[in-house]
Amino acid sequence: MRTRLVGVILASVFLLIPNTVRAESACSYSEQAKFNDIASNVKATYDVVDIYLGKGIDVDEEGAPEVDINVKGLKVNILNVTEDIYINLINNSTKEEKKYTYSDTNNGLITFELRDVSSVVNYTIEIYAATSTCAGELIRKTEFLTPQYNEYSELDVCGEYPDFYYCQEFLLGDNISREAFMERIEEYKKNNEPKEQTEVDKNIWDSIKEFYQKHQMPINIIGSVIIIGGVIGVVILVKKRRSRVL
Repeated sequence: MRTRLVGVILASVFLLIPNTVRAESACSYSEQAKFNDIASNVKATYDVVDIYLGKGIDVDEEGAPEVDINVKGLKVNILNVTEDIYINLINNSTKEEKKYTYSDTNNGLITFELRDVSSVVNYTIEIYAATSTCAGELIRKTEFLTPQYNEYSELDVCGEYPDFYYCQEFLLGDNISREAFMERIEEYKKNNEPKEQTEVDKNIWDSIKEFYQKHQMPINIIGSVIIIGGVIGVVILVKKRRSRVL
């Protein structure tokens, strides 16, 4: 996996179908409304980052200099956690669970890094009430996905066709073999290169038509003058030649 600094937000929010708990509750309706409103503001995002692992030796460089070692990974963010709630985060792949209270956050922000991005991970966020008579009750449950790193994105051909789906740096699933990748990108080349040229030609022709429609009268006048002038010139030339023959 190549190591280059990336600080680009790959995606903003990948919250899937949220579920608001409607079971019998000790909370009043006003308290339930309050906690539902708080829970609805909890969002999950992730950023693509290079994660620092430490120092190492670059044996490919002369003198084998010491260099920083980074791996491509993700920084997961859970936003808008308040003192009235706490979060139970479940990794559905490993079944690992972790509880976060407001005191574990940075002004309501939970962050953690993922070094292993070899597969898609499905997380469940359970949001519980932390205060009032609702304390300990599950208010809302929602899910989000983190993508996997796509090693095919490192191939030179992906530098030529960055819009090809399987050239994206991170993907939400869709594992394919290298042979299948090469077949699909060859098909992509055939289906896209002619279209791009056709689109260019179409844009040029549309621009010419638009220009003509905007300046139709002066173009017609100028064209008529050129045609008439050409005809007169030909007539004069023919008369001169005949007079010379006579």
